Amino acid sequence: MATALETLVAKAVAIRDESCAKVNPPLSGLPDPLPLNVTGIPALVLTKEECEITETEPIGLVEKMAKGELTAVTVVKAFLRRAALAQKVVCSLWISTFVSSQLLNCLTELLWDRAVARATEIDEYFKKTGKTLGPFHGLPISSKEHFSVKDRYVNASFVAWAEKKVDRDAHVIEVMESLGAVLFARSTQPQTIMHVETETVLYGTSYNPYNRNLSCGGSTGGEGALLGFNATPLGMGTDIGGSARWPAASNGRYGLRPTAGRVPMGGLIGPTAGAESISGAIGPLAQSRRTMEYFMKHVIGSKPWITEPGLLPVPWRDQALSSGKLKVGVLWSDGVVNPLPPVKRALNLVVDALKKGVPGWDIEVIPWEPKQHDYAWELTSQLYYTDGGEKVLELLASVGEEPLPLTKWILTENPYVRKQDIHSLWELHTKRDAYRAMYAEYWNESGMEDGHPADIILCPAAPGVACLHGTAKYWAYTSHWNFLDYPGAVFPVTAVDQELDVPEKDYTPMNDQDKFFYDLYSPEKFVDAPVNLQLVSRRFNDDVLLQAMKIVENALGRDS
Repeated sequence: MATALETLVAKAVAIRDESCAKVNPPLSGLPDPLPLNVTGIPALVLTKEECEITETEPIGLVEKMAKGELTAVTVVKAFLRRAALAQKVVCSLWISTFVSSQLLNCLTELLWDRAVARATEIDEYFKKTGKTLGPFHGLPISSKEHFSVKDRYVNASFVAWAEKKVDRDAHVIEVMESLGAVLFARSTQPQTIMHVETETVLYGTSYNPYNRNLSCGGSTGGEGALLGFNATPLGMGTDIGGSARWPAASNGRYGLRPTAGRVPMGGLIGPTAGAESISGAIGPLAQSRRTMEYFMKHVIGSKPWITEPGLLPVPWRDQALSSGKLKVGVLWSDGVVNPLPPVKRALNLVVDALKKGVPGWDIEVIPWEPKQHDYAWELTSQLYYTDGGEKVLELLASVGEEPLPLTKWILTENPYVRKQDIHSLWELHTKRDAYRAMYAEYWNESGMEDGHPADIILCPAAPGVACLHGTAKYWAYTSHWNFLDYPGAVFPVTAVDQELDVPEKDYTPMNDQDKFFYDLYSPEKFVDAPVNLQLVSRRFNDDVLLQAMKIVENALGRDS
């Protein structure tokens, strides 16, 4: 007889599989065995039109639908099929035994019926009025599973919540659909939603489309995999330690962690609701920088603070950078774990490009020294679990769900995690605020000579590229900015090069953490892995950040 845990897992998997089975016509023609890099598979399985639609830049898709060149139903069905392909199971006969493997294992549910019905309504409105329904007219969007979806189960990665149903969409989904978007897919996240990889007892491990031996990142990992496979034009994720940026970076795409309090947070399901020592934020994971800016401009422009009072009424500025000068601080290392060869090379590529200049801009590049990043992580990891992880561990234990290795690493094996009393919590908040004040003053000092402090920081998004499964044990290149509540965004630069990205000879690690990553690295383990970097700006300068990214991309020769 199946245990309660096994029954709940089977139910969640059945819901996912039944939703994918609705794809019509059925998907066929997959190679067997699967290659490590599966990004070429859509061209073998999907129609030419489906490939063209799903590989069109998102705002360009909206423009085509606004001109009547494409219908919302056609676009949504193309993405439903490509997303189903990303989840596809391949069965092989190996020595009289059937062995199954999945491309990416990144979905928890396809919303086939809801999405097609919504797209049909949009097409009918356009046909009747000749007008679009909003700035996202007909654009398919996807979200991490723990965003509430009306009349659907929301497990937030916990087996115990596999039958938890909600009666209303998350606020950000309501806003996006009011602007014309179509929610079509929900994606995987890791156990506890606090890994920067993606593995659960419910659904297993999600994979990277560029190299299935590598992680798709986390905790918005399913969205990252969908993006890397061009199976979603725009995903929505959360970020409290890097959870939107890691997956975007791991899959060579764009991701933003905005300043907290800017994008609607209502309707998120999780075990630590109400914990505000470090504030999470919802941000976009996208196929282009322009799409991230478009998302922020229109979501903020909808004035979501009118119905969610915890949000701040800070308008988006179309011309946040207007002086003609851009000052870029470069953080080459955080002084705890040095970046690995592909990331170092990417930093040099971008710095060299910036020094060559961009027409119309005076660009100054300055060094940015790390300031007690190890101490900041010590405070950060304490503030993540101020109950000592009690709520999470109780929820796991309630159905006999065992903590996975990366859950143990951040929670039970973390030397800084302990249950706080009210006075020790006050003390931690005081230390947090003192560090934030120190860092603000440090940022101000970058403008002492010319009155123009740094506009952005250029830095790694992680020590390396997409990690080997089970090895993502250092988040501080992203979590540091969550601790400060600074907006951060990642963007693609290059890919691992087998000849250029060789390990440094006679390298002396700074500490055990640094040694862990150095010893793991050799370029042949990371074939085809994208290399992303990160830009960071000050609080509420999200618009500065994304407009500065445009200049950085222009320096790299891209039309951003």
